[in-house]
Amino acid sequence: MKATFPRQVPSGLSRRDFILSSLAASFVAGCRTADLFGGPALTFGVVSDIHVTTPGTEARYEKALRLFKARGADAVMVCGDLADWGTVGSWQLVRGAWKRVFGDGDATVPLLCTGNHDFDGWRYGDMTMEMHANGHSEDEAAVRAPGGIKAAWEKTFGEPYAPVRIRSVKGYDFVSAEYAGEDGRHRPDVAGFLVAYAKRLRDSGKPFFFFQHLPIKGTTGDSRGWADGGSVFPVLKTFPNAVSFTGHTHCPFVDEHQIWQGAFTAISAPSLSYPTLFGHENGTARRDGSAANAMQMIPVRRDLEGTQGFFVSVYADIIVVERIDVEANGAKAAPAWIIPLTGAKPYAWAEAERRVPVPAFPAGAAVRCQTRNTENRQGKWTIVMTCEFPSATVPEGWRVFDYEIRAVPTDGSAPLVKLFYSPAYHKLPSCEPARQRFWFDVAELPQDTDYVIEVRARNCFGKASAPITAGRVFHGKPGLEKVKKVRT
Repeated sequence: MKATFPRQVPSGLSRRDFILSSLAASFVAGCRTADLFGGPALTFGVVSDIHVTTPGTEARYEKALRLFKARGADAVMVCGDLADWGTVGSWQLVRGAWKRVFGDGDATVPLLCTGNHDFDGWRYGDMTMEMHANGHSEDEAAVRAPGGIKAAWEKTFGEPYAPVRIRSVKGYDFVSAEYAGEDGRHRPDVAGFLVAYAKRLRDSGKPFFFFQHLPIKGTTGDSRGWADGGSVFPVLKTFPNAVSFTGHTHCPFVDEHQIWQGAFTAISAPSLSYPTLFGHENGTARRDGSAANAMQMIPVRRDLEGTQGFFVSVYADIIVVERIDVEANGAKAAPAWIIPLTGAKPYAWAEAERRVPVPAFPAGAAVRCQTRNTENRQGKWTIVMTCEFPSATVPEGWRVFDYEIRAVPTDGSAPLVKLFYSPAYHKLPSCEPARQRFWFDVAELPQDTDYVIEVRARNCFGKASAPITAGRVFHGKPGLEKVKKVRT
């Protein structure tokens, strides 16, 4: 039977985007679209890594809760790192935000789990210093409370605590696993729990949702080595109806690697506190967003910018995951992920790579280069070459992932290659600047040889546009040794 599309579009999603995303998802033949007419059977919000510390820092979380309440969410999921320092007082701020938005009698279900900061944030060096500077001490850590983290959780949030739990919302099961703790003493037996509940989870005829803080090894967060110990994947892969949500990476969802489909579906939730990307001149785990070795002029991501989350709608045959910008009042930040519940796996990375568009530069685009004296981020004098060029374009709703800037010697020797995120990578597409600027340290450029400057725009799978150039050949004259003497 030919797949058809529902007349009713999920709330907050345009009909055009819904149909386009559905096409991209390759709806399976025989999809029971008639079941969609009455609206979703379940909706819930998802955020992660809220990192609350002192009064006021829960504001981003509270704003997300108000957005989800306005959408009529049945539940709200938080994938760990509730408290930056892991203190009971910070948890109380998290609980207070919930009560201000939902009160005590609201039917919306809180689905929270712990992360590494909830257990160990008080012992992280820079966290400890910040904690002390704000008049707090290690004695306030939840893990050091009378009765331990279990007693502190139950007293604060008023719900039972266990290393692995199952909760039901409107007939859909949610299984959560708590963080193991730095010493691993609290490691949850996820495999044993899922085996014990296997019949219930498999026979329901519905998807079930698994969530924990660390990415599941073999799925979304594995590339950075931040995944869990690997015990969850072998058992979860026996549940094709499982959909997992995890946190910890702080990676913005402009990277399509943040959703993975294999034996089950895994989704990495972005951060409510600070986005992080690595391997680029302006990508870093530092809280102020600065890359230590980059030019000071390269725009950095500031702390508490780029707060993102999901709004999930569950239908009989599909799950719609809307990617929203909390800072921008829930505006759509990227195309929704439309996940068929049977058959097709459009978010297997091989499939996604074929679907994600490759950026292109405007016709006639070129790189404008000039040099200037300045300082680097360590306050050292330097000379830089400024490379300015038009922003690349992609179809509406998609994003340029990054830019590759090369100084390519004409003699065939190895080029100098730099990667650079747009300064708006963690914000809405409308925040993209019309032109991009990048700075080379002249001391790094090829010496005593001819070279050309090339710029390519890439998507998240590394597929690049045709290059644009400065339209001229540069020649680096010897002088590097003199520069080194001046700098030292």
